[in-house]
Amino acid sequence: MKKLLIKSSIFRFLESIISVATVLLLTPYFIAVLGSSNYGLWILILSIMGWFNVIDLGFPQAIQRQIIQALELKDNNRVNTVFSTGLVLFGVLGLISVIILVGLTQVPAIFGVTGIDQITLVHILLILSVKVLWGFLMNPFHGIFSGLLRFDIDANLSSLNEITKSILVFLLISEMNIWGAVVATLAADVVTNILKIIYAKRLFPSLQFKFSLVNMEEIKELFSYSKHLVANGVIQTIGSKSGPLIITQLFDLQSLAIQRIAVNLVTHMQGFVSTITSVFSPVFNKMVARKQNMERIFIQSTTIYLFISTVLNLCLLMFGKTFIVLWVGVEFEYSAYILYFVVFSSICSGFSSSANNILLAQANHKLLSLLSLGILIVGMPTSIYLGLQFGLIGMSIGGAVTGLIFNVFIKMRLFKQYNNYKTAGIYKNLCLSLFITFSFGYLGNYVLALLNVDTWVELVLAGIITLPFVILICWVLLLNKELQRLLFNAFKSIFKR
Repeated sequence: MKKLLIKSSIFRFLESIISVATVLLLTPYFIAVLGSSNYGLWILILSIMGWFNVIDLGFPQAIQRQIIQALELKDNNRVNTVFSTGLVLFGVLGLISVIILVGLTQVPAIFGVTGIDQITLVHILLILSVKVLWGFLMNPFHGIFSGLLRFDIDANLSSLNEITKSILVFLLISEMNIWGAVVATLAADVVTNILKIIYAKRLFPSLQFKFSLVNMEEIKELFSYSKHLVANGVIQTIGSKSGPLIITQLFDLQSLAIQRIAVNLVTHMQGFVSTITSVFSPVFNKMVARKQNMERIFIQSTTIYLFISTVLNLCLLMFGKTFIVLWVGVEFEYSAYILYFVVFSSICSGFSSSANNILLAQANHKLLSLLSLGILIVGMPTSIYLGLQFGLIGMSIGGAVTGLIFNVFIKMRLFKQYNNYKTAGIYKNLCLSLFITFSFGYLGNYVLALLNVDTWVELVLAGIITLPFVILICWVLLLNKELQRLLFNAFKSIFKR
């Protein structure tokens, strides 16, 4: 299992590198060819598409959990029952999503855009409804990859998707405008989704769809687990996907582009972190199936998150302002100030990710929806009020404060009701993480300004010189000797191979 986890982490890390590289290369080109307003329109379209994740009703987690536990018990018939039922279920949910999306295009004013942008938005959403349906149908196949700890295959296919899409975007948008991005997105999905089906079958030869295995009892069993995730999913989707709509209503598409530059950079940094930490989720499911105590791995996974997150976010705050100006131009410099608050929110959210995954694995997630509702009720009005008072910075402050209260304190309090683990150590590391990230981040940014670092060569050299010291500081301050030895031996075994 350790070998598979390390292998999966490596390939997921490479996936993140490819994803970030394609974004870094394409975003300036996208903005230069289409303009910041059309870039904002594309961001809005992607956000609207993300709204339809809520209609999965929490079933992806339920499917993955059931498949993982069936594989652990070597029950192939059970795997195929869950898979077949899931495929039909997601087909129906996908069709419902398409119908709702088509219905929304009949009242386009709700998206906060007018004129020719509104017409373009409607046409693109109608075309991309196909992508929504495909996304739903792929969920049972992801359950197979997750159950067998083969995140490396999923990561490689996602990397292929990014590369294919990026190449096509580069070739098409100069001639087809924003429609080039639409064609590129659909073409890349066709290729990778076909490959996902082929690899899932090769990975698990016994996998097969049988309509006779589809039954209501299985759906009821899936729903008994996912019913508490439904409200949670609805609330989280509203909270995470409403931001772009609020910005277009309060401000304009260009403001959305500025805000998303900061958010996307932090999201990609979190993507790097999750390549390591997300592989623990199926491990928690396996340990629950075996009825094993998870306190040690909970503390280790949370500490590893804080270590990797601190290294990457510290570098982001150090070099963010200079990077953004060199990357997309001085008109996006304001994004650098938003970074500080988005990074804070991201660290707070990730701090409780292991606790969240353990609650899901134990089926102790009944109150998570109430927690998400609290975040929405407090966070959205706060962000809107502060946004009206202080602009985009105000909205970011609202998100940061809400994340601290609910993810760091309330969610962890809920976790301790079910698992009386010792958490003093990880809270200490969280405080250290925040102190290191923001103090050294601000200091590094100040030094770069004093040194007048304003070229790519100077920025890269500064990064190469600084990174080893950042890693060393975080290694010493955030990791105990046992975890240092564990990580060192794990990476040592990789290089030996």
